[in-house]
Amino acid sequence: MPTLESIDLRDKRVLVRVDFNVPLTDDRQILDDSRIRAALPTIRHVLANNGACVLISHLGRPKGEPDERLRLAPIGARLAELLPDHLVLSCGQVVGEEAREMAQQLPAGGVLLLENVRFHPGEKQGDEAFARELASLGEVYVNDAFAVCHRRHASVYALPQQFAPERRCAGMLVQRELQALRQVVEDPLRPLVAIFGGAKVSDKVATLRALADRADRILIGGAMSYTLMKAKDLEVGDSKVEDDLLDTAREILARAGDRLWLPSDHVVGRTQGADPGGRLARDGIAEGWSGFDIGPETVARYRGEIFRAQTLIWNGPMGKIESDDYLEGTRRIAEAVAECEATTVVGGGETGEVVRRLGLETHVTHLSTGGGAFLHYVARGTLPALEVLGEG
Repeated sequence: MPTLESIDLRDKRVLVRVDFNVPLTDDRQILDDSRIRAALPTIRHVLANNGACVLISHLGRPKGEPDERLRLAPIGARLAELLPDHLVLSCGQVVGEEAREMAQQLPAGGVLLLENVRFHPGEKQGDEAFARELASLGEVYVNDAFAVCHRRHASVYALPQQFAPERRCAGMLVQRELQALRQVVEDPLRPLVAIFGGAKVSDKVATLRALADRADRILIGGAMSYTLMKAKDLEVGDSKVEDDLLDTAREILARAGDRLWLPSDHVVGRTQGADPGGRLARDGIAEGWSGFDIGPETVARYRGEIFRAQTLIWNGPMGKIESDDYLEGTRRIAEAVAECEATTVVGGGETGEVVRRLGLETHVTHLSTGGGAFLHYVARGTLPALEVLGEG
């Protein structure tokens, strides 16, 4: 797969697919600009080599049409602040006459941010005609949006195929992601410990199946643990369960055997009525109660395994982290991950947000920018958007 450094960028308009899907307040202020900052090395490399950057990004989940709440204007303004020595322009179109004119007139050393690519229905459809329109805006294609590399959307899958192999490559952020993930997927130091949490088993089936054969220990938390518990005929009360995944859960449990651990105690709350907060349930959960966090006994058991690990993968919080009453389990696990001596690779999404929220991002080996892409790569060792760039 060609690297950014191997391509002549001088006087070229370089289409860069970035991930500027940042959280915004109700009045459209950026809450966290880390995804914008993560793309700066690639952008600066293009500009330093006398190229011009045409940036493609999505924001949120518009339904293939413009949504005023999801325009990229605040991101363009922040990007201009981060690149004070360069011309930074924003376009009100994804493709069209205005976009073509602005791209053609963009000088070397300049940056043009196109409008939210998901405003166009062709993006999520993977439409080739839309990809050709995008391709007309540049002469080189760079994918630096790891978080969407598991998609077959037009801007990451059909678009690079419009360019000759020597005119398409991965950006620096994607290269960093692959370097970290290959180490833990292809040749991990052992013991290899995997921690999985979050709401759904369905989001992680392929990854759990893959690691059931490869990991030395799998530690489960979050709401997904209740589906696995129910599959073992343990009492889960009114906790969230994916009943249609029970057979799959039994298959995963059988495959992993005693290498997969489930919580032995839980912080629970009333399903209805006042929630006293901090109530513990051991083994099973009674009717009328729901599990929202792992308990202290589970935390202690899991931390012991974390400190024995040589390689550690973590994706998904241990509880309902939006409530401080149910953050403790995730906090204690995050601290152990930060303190252990293993190579630690933490998946993005909610996991990345909580690691940053706790101020621990500099204490892990690699904090991925992708959640779904992270899981897909761990399960399969490749991603659709990387395959079309020429990844072997």
